[in-house]
Amino acid sequence: MTKYRVQVDAEKCIGCAQCYVACANKVFAIINKKSVPKNPDACVGCRACIVKCPTNAITVMPRDIYAAYARFYGS
Repeated sequence: MTKYRVQVDAEKCIGCAQCYVACANKVFAIINKKSVPKNPDACVGCRACIVKCPTNAITVMPRDIYAAYARFYGS
């Protein structure tokens, strides 16, 4: 299982394919003129897709959010 959860808000997505181009791991596919995380297990959490998305339609979150907070806050 991947360490990250990738989601695309279909309401915000304009199908520009910038996330598809930016993702070195080929997480996204363009289906019906919208981006879809077709291979989410390949996500390494680099967030290149988020940087390239002009409509802020993509979220990448650690699956274990509590472990991420612990690492960040040193708990």
